[in-house]
Amino acid sequence: MKRKQSVALAESIDNDQENSESDESFSDDGEGDTEDADQSAARNSKTPPEKKAKISKKELYRPPTNEELNQLKETENLFHSSLFRLQVSELLNEVQLKAKRRKQMEEAVTTVSQMIRSLKRTVEHELQSQKWLKNIKAPIHQKPRAVKGKFQFVPPAEILTTGSFVTGTCIKPNITVDLVVVIPQECFQEKDFMNHRYLRKRALYLAVIAKRLHEIHGLKDLQYTYHHGNALKPSLIVNFPSGEHRPVCLNITAVPEDGVFKLSRFHISKNNVRRQWFLEEGAGDSDTDKSSPTPFYNNTVLQDLTLRENATYLQSTLGDNPNLRDGIALLKVWLQQRELTQGFGGFSGFLISMFVAYLITQRKINHLMSSYQVMRNVILHLAQSDWTKEPLTLCSSFDAFEQPDPCLFYEHFAVTFVDVTGYVNLCSDISKGLYDRVRHEADLALKFLENHSMDSFAALFMTPVEFFRKFDVTFQIQNISKTEVEKLGIENKYVDYGGNIVQSLGSDLHALISRGLGQRVCVTQIRQSPAPKWDITSDPPDCEPAEPVQVGLLLNPEFAFSVLDKGPPAESPEAKEFLDFWGDRSELRRFKDGSVCEAVPWTKKSLLSEKRMVCCRVVQHVLERHVGISQESVKCFVDQLDPLLQCPVNNDSDDVCGTGEEQHNDVIQKYDELCKLLRNLKDLPLSINSIQGSAPVFRYSEVFPPLPALCNKEHVVEKGGRDLPQNYTKQCPQYNMSLNVICLLEGSGKWPDEKKAFNRLMAAFHIQLAESIKTQYGFPVSVYPRHIDVVKDNYVFRVVLGYTREIALTKMVKTPEGMVKYKDNEEALTLEREIQGLPRLTSTLHGIQQLHASFSSTVRLVKRWIAAQLLAEFVCDEAVEIIVAHLYLHPSPYTPPSSPMVGFQRFLYLVGNHDWKNSPLMVNLNDEFTAEDYQEILGRFQRERSSRPLMFLSTPYDKHASSWTRHAPSAPLLQRLVVLARGSLDVLNRLIQEGADNSSFKQLFRPPLETYDLIIHLARKQLPRQHEAVDREVIQLPVKTKGRVAKTTDPMDKLQYFPVYDYDPPSLFLNELKEIYGDFALFFYDKYGGKYIAVLWKPTAFTPKDFKVSHLAGRKVKTMESGDKDVTVVPNLEAIVDDFRILGRGLVSHIHVQQSNLNPSVTHKKHKS
Repeated sequence: MKRKQSVALAESIDNDQENSESDESFSDDGEGDTEDADQSAARNSKTPPEKKAKISKKELYRPPTNEELNQLKETENLFHSSLFRLQVSELLNEVQLKAKRRKQMEEAVTTVSQMIRSLKRTVEHELQSQKWLKNIKAPIHQKPRAVKGKFQFVPPAEILTTGSFVTGTCIKPNITVDLVVVIPQECFQEKDFMNHRYLRKRALYLAVIAKRLHEIHGLKDLQYTYHHGNALKPSLIVNFPSGEHRPVCLNITAVPEDGVFKLSRFHISKNNVRRQWFLEEGAGDSDTDKSSPTPFYNNTVLQDLTLRENATYLQSTLGDNPNLRDGIALLKVWLQQRELTQGFGGFSGFLISMFVAYLITQRKINHLMSSYQVMRNVILHLAQSDWTKEPLTLCSSFDAFEQPDPCLFYEHFAVTFVDVTGYVNLCSDISKGLYDRVRHEADLALKFLENHSMDSFAALFMTPVEFFRKFDVTFQIQNISKTEVEKLGIENKYVDYGGNIVQSLGSDLHALISRGLGQRVCVTQIRQSPAPKWDITSDPPDCEPAEPVQVGLLLNPEFAFSVLDKGPPAESPEAKEFLDFWGDRSELRRFKDGSVCEAVPWTKKSLLSEKRMVCCRVVQHVLERHVGISQESVKCFVDQLDPLLQCPVNNDSDDVCGTGEEQHNDVIQKYDELCKLLRNLKDLPLSINSIQGSAPVFRYSEVFPPLPALCNKEHVVEKGGRDLPQNYTKQCPQYNMSLNVICLLEGSGKWPDEKKAFNRLMAAFHIQLAESIKTQYGFPVSVYPRHIDVVKDNYVFRVVLGYTREIALTKMVKTPEGMVKYKDNEEALTLEREIQGLPRLTSTLHGIQQLHASFSSTVRLVKRWIAAQLLAEFVCDEAVEIIVAHLYLHPSPYTPPSSPMVGFQRFLYLVGNHDWKNSPLMVNLNDEFTAEDYQEILGRFQRERSSRPLMFLSTPYDKHASSWTRHAPSAPLLQRLVVLARGSLDVLNRLIQEGADNSSFKQLFRPPLETYDLIIHLARKQLPRQHEAVDREVIQLPVKTKGRVAKTTDPMDKLQYFPVYDYDPPSLFLNELKEIYGDFALFFYDKYGGKYIAVLWKPTAFTPKDFKVSHLAGRKVKTMESGDKDVTVVPNLEAIVDDFRILGRGLVSHIHVQQSNLNPSVTHKKHKS
């Protein structure tokens, strides 16, 4: 089995890539349209399909008709572009209801309506006695149980079909039909508006319908849910069978008949739920507790009372205009992709439709606009208007004696949008956080639409904006209970929301968090949970939250990482309020301007990793002080992956050097000093034109940036001034890397025209450079033909002299006739990358890090993950850095990530979902691409796809070649990377959702080893980078490294000789294995402290070859079983494994064979089968 798995892994090529692509689909998978059935039947038929008629040249080149000209003109005037129009048309065709499916749904509505009308009247029961329901439960919480009144089921006075199904604006995949049963007036009694009586009768009415549909008509798939997540308004879901097709989903709600209640009875300033009754503090129905209004309860009932009027208004305003319907459908897709419509407080489709109707009445939208213009205008007004300050109203007339003033709603609700009656706030359940998010998304959408160089259609409609990928910081508030309600003193709100704790606390939690964070965040949103569904025989979900409350913070990078909050002057009146809010965290401080102010410090360390935690500490402190929620109950998701980037710097303690950003700065500081010294060198034949570091550390992307090498007086140094590995008899020396620096020389006409002479002259230049450095500065220098190594401040810099003409000399070829031609070759391309491409890329990525502080940690986290998955040898570092740069330069549909955790999530999503087969990844470094460049790159890529790399990265410096991925990854390895990225993203989302502990996140960096054939385990003492491993053991480092990060200013601490550098035995062993046995196997290794090398045999290696001397390496002779005298050679796996042991003597501890039978013939047979 494992052999088959291995072969499958190595043979999964383009077909697997096609099958694994997961474009966001809106199709209703069970719709069963006959068009699809007919096509399927045609495909399955044995009769060959009819050939399409050939179009004549005359027809092909005929001039456009008037209708086509009109369409072109409409596209130019009414749409973003012709491509955008085609995309919108295809999307609408995909998400909108087909005529056949609509007919099926209409038939289901008619059938269920007849079933409900046929139900019989029941006898009258006490409202609080519900034993007669038997095993069917009422879908509402009935605490307190005691309530006056009686209930009798009477067949509905009327059954209405409402919602998006009627207006024609419903979209797939989850299409439901809203069925409204009108409860007759005789079911109600006096004062049923009080103390949830109406709500309980409404719930019992639905329970009777569920009971009768189940018992009499045999419907089995019946569930309860909350209408728009409101626990006071349950509804009944009926999944009505529709033959062979997908069941039709009906959402049945109930409303009272007109005239049952006066609308003014539910004025938002009136009380209709007595606190003494609800909290069981005294006798119910007392008239003495009327001081605190119940606006949410009142608004909930009013929504039922005004449902018919609002639905009629919406339907008459929209009419039958297809462009308005299409525009609303686009807006719904846009909202759904951002998870803004789900659950309680969601920005529902009904609300966006009412807003469109409002804009029509305000003449901001007219019936002549295209669907794109409708959508764009709505998004524009969403971004520009502020419903938290200026209320919208659909009511044309206002009666001050009866109707509440629109501004009065702000006393109870954060967002106000008044309906046609003037009594109902359509946004009563929408929090300020969610509304701010909607405005933020609208503002982003406008920017995307105005940017003609990007694919705004994909950003707006195709890419899902998942909550955990959207926000820079997410945290969970666990163990919320009624205690927090009492701590905040909001019992009246608790009563108003029917005892729902999360909905009662939502606005107060948001206000506290927003006040505490201030300018640090742009958007704070409490995530809406999807409306629960439960069986009709079960009790409704508990009011206390079963899952933690999820909160997301979108950071403002300018202020988010400030470690000090400056308050008012100590003597000012505002100081007392500041102290009351912050408590003992506040202290008096004198600032540089001489002022003495209150201030709140959040950390004493200057590490960037500590600064990223400031927002979490603010939230934890505020919630603990004002709500009584312990800091342990507030779990932030920011630093869970930081341990993967931390490296211990002291044997005797757990000190760490942050996540490496500060060490990068220290190296770059030493590099800048070296640059100044090199520019001041004398006695050089040619001056140095430019100096540019090309090592990853200079672009802030070295996973573990180098620490200064240690000056150990006990080491015996060779005469040549070099500390060699032989001096270490027991354990491998610590790992020190050299840092490449490219120095380009000034132009000169005296350079030779032959490559050999040029190389000798360049070697002489390096000798002269080394002599000058030794003479002027006294640094240890080691000379090589193509570079020199210099020790400065205990860092080893590798200085390479370059000259641009060398590239042309390397490409130069002389023909037998003596002509000179220039032809690309691998050596020239490599040289061009090293002396031109890498320095330019380094400079660009360094600039990105200056703009986005999280870039360094994100790219290093990604590289650490790729290495941990044993793929670093097949995806070069520069390619990874370019992909991560794409997340910052082209962040749509997001903003650039401000935390490494979110950047890492977005990388996994990008790699796992990008269409690598059909689309190049274009990264506009330095904003040098034009709109024409995008079209040219895409067009040429599509024409030349077969000759282009599988992972194609296009930058302004490398538009059509993708030089960083020319040779790797191959198709199987790219497919494996995609699969691993998708799997890791799923696991990461699950860990965050479950609130897992920090150690659990390391499982993302543990590779699956089941598919490999061999595991070569390495001796721990010969691993110089074992302290960088994912699962670090308690080890003793070679020598104490305390204080390594500090500046080496003491002359006694500075190295006067070369340390052991670039010495990594596992990597050297790996290179040797690849060189010798690269034809037989692929070798996988984690260069950051990996403890094993994984081996996967290549399927092509097991093909028998003719007996030749050139074929004998690693093979053995085998005669054919058929008795034929032909002799072939096959891989000798036992001998190859023995060679691995011999080559790795002293380094290899043991080899674990994951194949039970290593006989080549058996293996070959398995491969053949």
